Amino acid sequence: MTLGSSIGNFTRESAAQFLAEFKKVLTASDTILVGLDGCQQPDRVYRAYNDTPKTTEKFYRNGLSHANAILGYEAFKQHEWQIEGLYDDKQNRHQASYVALTSIETRDFSFEKGEKIRLEDAFKYSQVDSDRLWHEAGLVLQMAYGNKTNDYFVHLLSPAVINFPTKPAEFAASPVPTLNDWQQLWAAWDIVTKSMVPREELLNKPIKLRNDLIFYLGHIPTFADIHVTKATAGKPTHPGSYWSIFERGIDPDVDNPEVCHDHSEIPDSWPPLEDILNYQNRVRSRITEKITSGEAFSDRKLGRALWLGYEHEAMHLETFLYMLLQSERVLPPAGQEVPDFKALAAEAEANRVPSKWHKIPASNVKIGLDDPENDLGLDRYFGWDNERPARTVAVKEFEAHSRPISNGEYARFLEVTHQDSLPASWTTSASSAPANGTTNNGNAHAETGVIETASPSWLEGKSVRTVYGLVPLKFALDWPVMASYDELVAFAKWSDGRIPTLEEARSLYKYVQDQQQSTVEKVTSKLISAVNGHLSNEGVQETPPSSHWYPSGAAAVNGSSAKLNPNDTFLDLDDRNIAFRHFHPTPVTGSDHLRGQADLGGLWEWTSTPLAPHEGFKPMDLYPGYTADFFDGKHNVCLGGSWATVPRIALRKSFVNWYQRNYPYVWCTARLVRDVPVSN
Repeated sequence: MTLGSSIGNFTRESAAQFLAEFKKVLTASDTILVGLDGCQQPDRVYRAYNDTPKTTEKFYRNGLSHANAILGYEAFKQHEWQIEGLYDDKQNRHQASYVALTSIETRDFSFEKGEKIRLEDAFKYSQVDSDRLWHEAGLVLQMAYGNKTNDYFVHLLSPAVINFPTKPAEFAASPVPTLNDWQQLWAAWDIVTKSMVPREELLNKPIKLRNDLIFYLGHIPTFADIHVTKATAGKPTHPGSYWSIFERGIDPDVDNPEVCHDHSEIPDSWPPLEDILNYQNRVRSRITEKITSGEAFSDRKLGRALWLGYEHEAMHLETFLYMLLQSERVLPPAGQEVPDFKALAAEAEANRVPSKWHKIPASNVKIGLDDPENDLGLDRYFGWDNERPARTVAVKEFEAHSRPISNGEYARFLEVTHQDSLPASWTTSASSAPANGTTNNGNAHAETGVIETASPSWLEGKSVRTVYGLVPLKFALDWPVMASYDELVAFAKWSDGRIPTLEEARSLYKYVQDQQQSTVEKVTSKLISAVNGHLSNEGVQETPPSSHWYPSGAAAVNGSSAKLNPNDTFLDLDDRNIAFRHFHPTPVTGSDHLRGQADLGGLWEWTSTPLAPHEGFKPMDLYPGYTADFFDGKHNVCLGGSWATVPRIALRKSFVNWYQRNYPYVWCTARLVRDVPVSN
């Protein structure tokens, strides 16, 4: 806690470095208070330091007396020195110096007349300056408390730390998200919305098919407040008027933006940012109280409402980021250095191996989960309406590529087929190049899974959009390609392949998980046999422990305890590029092992299955239009998750996402599959 403006006595660079040391020892739930002088009016600053009672001068002269005390003799005579205070309006800082009024000789020092000893620099911070300071220090502004003239502020800051757990028993410890789950999500949300976008950019819409960015800052707490209020028959958090403008956003038809589902009215102007953030804090306090009181875990209706709010916020965190990626003003994550993309590309190229066809055996696959929307029965994990109910489908044998299509392979496709249009995730210095397109010319065979990358001349001038700025495409050739379904299905046809169905993707994921589990069980069996053998020799019998997991406080409505094993519903994070492990896609060409759910280098996986009601589908009572509003034949199912997807979503075996097939801004990729060749 530094309540004065001592930080202003550092250079701006040193101030950031100093505060960054605190960031290293703060956890996601910690905060720090920092005061900053924000007055940049030269006359006011000059008069403040050159005050009529000479209070500041007396303070400075005390420094000369203190120096004499340390030296043990009167080296600095007060009458030989003048105190000078000036304002540097170029760097917005006050400068104080001791000025020698005559030539001075002491046993230790000598000074010429007029020579200066710099005493103090006091940098003044505008809002832009302070925002830059927090960003460089790796801190996120939560609140700023100002004086009446709004030129001095005490800032409440949190560290820019995102650290989601990796194991289901941690990130899905109970069906209702815990306070720790919420705090991790809030930390991620604040880092993205408060430190990766300039304030003035919040009033813009990087994607014209969406609302202004500021809408999402109001939408998230409003949505949560609506559902908590309904679940508890309570009153809306003030101001209740936010319900009418922030309840639901827009996701119009790409072909005809005039066609759109029901949504909130769009006001002529949005409420002030500070008002929205204050509202957000009040809603967060409401959520915190419901959790810490235990009510969230004893009332399933409220628990479901909080789960809904949590996953809704998590999904819109990704929405906000993919919108921000299209902005020219996106900022890197606070406190992070820009990765060495050139070195990473060289490493990926050195490790590059051909993709491989894997035979996926025929199987019966469970899809979805059972979660009746009522208060009856044992504790269970919640699911959206498109996940319910669980059903089993028979999937035929097929073959699948080990990994998704890479940028390099897609670039080669565009070059060979003479296409000028690029995915929206790419850009070019040529102003005439369109943003995206799906034209398909010709075809090629990719029996080995190897498609050469584009020529250096074709790659020249093309870049991939990232939150760190534009990365030359030649440094991202081994990343998965990020494009619309229509663009990638054209590549699949050209390659004599196709994109898997929802059922095939689930079958593939199950096959990968079964193979991994088989490997683990073999290793574990050997270890247990060795341990049991040793213990048997000592007269002790030992068997493998039960795999059932009992969450604390989990109990059935009827009084019997509930057995919830999160590993039945969720996967381990392992080395997947999700949950902000990286802030960009990562190479997928370094191995020919078969990649499973949420393991496609940080992108969702397209399927060829249109979003449609399945057998037993019923719109959810809490949010009837969540899925049903998009049964228009234009959306396809996506599975897995991206680098910005939280573990509860990316690693839930039943979660379903979707996008319009021609929507260009999606964070989705695709892999090739094919029917099993008929042997002669």
